[in-house]
Amino acid sequence: MTRVTLRHIADRLGVSTATVSLAMRDHERISLKTRERVKAALEESGYVYGRSAAILRTSTTHTVGVILNNVSDPFFSALLATLEDALAKTGRTVFLCNTNESCERQADFIRKMAEYNADGIIVSPAIGSTAEHFLPRHVPMPPLVFVSRALTGSTFDHVINDDHEASRLATDRLLGLGHRRIAVVGGDPGARPFGERLRAHRSALEQASVAFDYSLVRPCLPSRIEGFAAARWIAALEPRPTAAICYNDSVALGLFHGLVQEGLSPGRDFALIGHEDIEEASLVSPPISATRVSRDEMGRRAATLLLERIENPGRPPQRIVLETELIVRGTCGVKADPAP
Repeated sequence: MTRVTLRHIADRLGVSTATVSLAMRDHERISLKTRERVKAALEESGYVYGRSAAILRTSTTHTVGVILNNVSDPFFSALLATLEDALAKTGRTVFLCNTNESCERQADFIRKMAEYNADGIIVSPAIGSTAEHFLPRHVPMPPLVFVSRALTGSTFDHVINDDHEASRLATDRLLGLGHRRIAVVGGDPGARPFGERLRAHRSALEQASVAFDYSLVRPCLPSRIEGFAAARWIAALEPRPTAAICYNDSVALGLFHGLVQEGLSPGRDFALIGHEDIEEASLVSPPISATRVSRDEMGRRAATLLLERIENPGRPPQRIVLETELIVRGTCGVKADPAP
């Protein structure tokens, strides 16, 4: 069977091969009517785009690697959807790596993307990553942008949330309601956001003349099952905390249900604040308060930074820190009961 080419399509429609090529990319120079004719002809003929030949002609693959820590986390799955949408608008295909916090899996994927000459990589670095993990080794490193997490001392572009401000807002809210024993649940001390938030939490306590107590900090995987398990830990503490700030909403949702099992009512017996503001957090009763992260803006701006880096590899690195806000709902709307 003879392979259908752009020349076949162009001759069939009575247009140039350049017109067919531009129409395939929805270029505005080509009228909508012509674009529709070209696309219909392509589909009817069974045309298959010769990607390998295009790569040889342009030295670009129109592929981008995306590395995320845990795509089962609703925040990261939503972030991935935004990244894919933004990159698809430029004709790029996304290849995904779900590291589950494995530096080895991350390194292997980066090497493969470099070998396949990917246009660039967007990465939320695995816990334990260092700047050296992202330096070129045996093959040139594609342009790279960090998202959600950044590494101290790295010179790469990044888009992150203001973790320090998020923790301060949450702590100040609980202090204002009279809480003095505030648990901090979730996160890995090896991850930069954990350290940022804990420093802000401690600072806010000190400014309110409340002693910081590390025994109220429970590092753990940022998952529902770990949040659920933390409820029993909270219930056993003496004196028991009256509030908790969670590393993310997955932890907050797990803790919410665990507290109920322990006989504590979130929003009445215990105040609770999550982080990220995923949709599900607002659907439980009472709805969970959270410091909001604009995952859509984070995804769009990370994609834009990568595209700019691809076009201008030598420009200075850009570091974008997105503003955050506290969304007050039913789990932190009442004052703490006075200490007995």
